[in-house]
Amino acid sequence: MRTLWRGLVLAAVDVTRTVRQITGRRLRVVLLAVGVLPVVGLGGYGAYLVGRAGGVSAVPAPLSVSSVARGSAAVVWVGLAVLVTVRTVGGRGRLDNDAGLLSTVPTRAVALGRVLSEAALALAWGVPVALALAVGYAVGGGGATPLVTLPLAVLATVLSAVPVGVAVGLGLRHVLTRVPLFARHKGALAMLAFLAYFGAIVTGTFDAVVGTLFESLQSSPPAWIGDVVLVGLSVDGDPLRAALVLPFVGVLLVVGVAGATVAGRRHWFADPVLGGGVEESAVDVNVDTDADDGSHARRREETVGPFDRVERALSRAVGTATAALVVLAWRRAARAPMKLLYVTYPLFGGVGIVTESVESGEVSAFLPALALLFVAWAGTVVFTLNPLGDQGATLPVTLLSRVDGRRFVAAHVLAGTLVAVPLGTAVVGGLAVAAPLAPRQVGALVVGTPLVVVLGSLFAVGVGVAVPRYDAVTVTRSTEAVVPSLVAFVVHTVYLLLATAVAAVVYEPALEPLVAALLSWLLPFGLAVDASTVGVAARVGVALALAAPLVSVWYAVGRFERVTVD
Repeated sequence: MRTLWRGLVLAAVDVTRTVRQITGRRLRVVLLAVGVLPVVGLGGYGAYLVGRAGGVSAVPAPLSVSSVARGSAAVVWVGLAVLVTVRTVGGRGRLDNDAGLLSTVPTRAVALGRVLSEAALALAWGVPVALALAVGYAVGGGGATPLVTLPLAVLATVLSAVPVGVAVGLGLRHVLTRVPLFARHKGALAMLAFLAYFGAIVTGTFDAVVGTLFESLQSSPPAWIGDVVLVGLSVDGDPLRAALVLPFVGVLLVVGVAGATVAGRRHWFADPVLGGGVEESAVDVNVDTDADDGSHARRREETVGPFDRVERALSRAVGTATAALVVLAWRRAARAPMKLLYVTYPLFGGVGIVTESVESGEVSAFLPALALLFVAWAGTVVFTLNPLGDQGATLPVTLLSRVDGRRFVAAHVLAGTLVAVPLGTAVVGGLAVAAPLAPRQVGALVVGTPLVVVLGSLFAVGVGVAVPRYDAVTVTRSTEAVVPSLVAFVVHTVYLLLATAVAAVVYEPALEPLVAALLSWLLPFGLAVDASTVGVAARVGVALALAAPLVSVWYAVGRFERVTVD
């Protein structure tokens, strides 16, 4: 009982801390409300319509109610176990003040507390949805029994899946953070896992796996939870399977907590793997007084990494100081690839069109243009949208060195363009060739990609210097990074969208009537715009889009010279 009490206390403290972290940020609360309330509301209303129609048995469906309930229960169970595993491998498997906690509380109590806190957080999501469905169904006349059985099904799913996820997650976390081979490459492994996940979504593999689990797990123990729901709905439920859910949950709860205790004892008491090898640390930029011009900077490192040859080649073209800053930006990205995950977020907005192209075997005509926008956006935000914040603790060293604003700005623009221009042009060009586009359009996309990337980088560096961010924010649940500010993101994204839009109109005058009709429909008070006005405005917009990067660079150079460190 003492272990249970300690576990409950630890879980309560962890849940309270998590809730404070969530409610402490207004934007996060708004996003949660936007994501949760529609699901609860629409789910409850849908259940109400089903209940008013006479219950689930009266609703026509291609599959039987029993197969849907059992298959869905099994898939949800597997999904929750995988989600908890991923969370535990990340930040949830790390203990705050681990030395003090593990020296005063038994490991089994700590593991139990971790399981209970994860279960409480899962229930905080699942129970409101279950109650909304049950209340809606009951109000619609379908019956009041689901008010009991649906929350019980959620409770059974959480108490059986969460312990398994925590135990497996702690084991995987130990391998990834304590075994040298994996620990030194965990960032790359995580990035590969993310790319595999995204690829599975795009290619339809994810849907195929879910469908296979749905069919193959119909008779598995997790599917018995579906019988609890069916018994409450009085539709083809097996009371024996529903009764077996209780020992099923009890066994997995005990086994899961025991496994989490064993894995936690091995993981939390083990020493982490120290970094080394090619992972260079800070770089010192010092004044070389023997230089011919008396002011160029040189960089001295204690270790020799794979970027040195590239740096020497760059130094011949752009100078030692500029080359050192370029390579330093690349080193940061290579050492912490997980910090660049925020760049991939826009990809999820194009999942639909990419999936359609993969399934049909034909590249959509819109995909090359979308790829151009993404390449230009991603290639600029990584290195040029927060140049001051990216310096981190080395910013005072950079400011006190002889690196001037011109070299600083040029280095960050080069860091992005030297990577994004060749890769982006190859990607966009390949998609354009594969898409049903005319040769003239293919050429325009190939030529436009490096131009948009360069202009976007030049514009982004001024925006990033004007509104820098120095504090780290959460990129994933277990990764924090210094990313560009929200204002910089918005301003830079709007510039790219407007610049490409006006360039498209100038390139293809046939778009002028379409844009005019769209603007006339959007404008209030009956205002209208004709095609000729759109054409003139587009040409003015192109001129402004070409001038804005020059002004931005001029501002960034001057602003860097005036930066001070408190």
